[in-house]
Amino acid sequence: MSVSIGNIVTGRVVRLHDYGAFVEIAPDTTGLVHISEVHRDFVENIHAYLTEGQDVTVKVLAVKDDGRIDLSIKRADPTWEEEVQRRQSTKPDKEFNSRLRKFMHQSDMIQGEVRRRKRARQ
Repeated sequence: MSVSIGNIVTGRVVRLHDYGAFVEIAPDTTGLVHISEVHRDFVENIHAYLTEGQDVTVKVLAVKDDGRIDLSIKRADPTWEEEVQRRQSTKPDKEFNSRLRKFMHQSDMIQGEVRRRKRARQ
């Protein structure tokens, strides 16, 4: 089987490590799904998401010169591209800095009041 970047294939998890999972995508062809490519959410424990022998759908991210293959489970999801495009198309909140300044000012005022009341009790 020839492995091309961008292909979405089904494979079987053959080994789990703290840093990722090795997935066999064809006989004698194994690639690594780094822990950051397992799920959209932060993955602290890969064993909570994958088990050895589990079938997974992966996307081929890279085929390196030395033959190593980088894979991704989260990018194989068809909704991944839609989410990336949605995030890129959202306009930055131009009022964020002013709201942040207002919040920080209010926070400073509240902390000052708490300190004054604490000193008054002593």
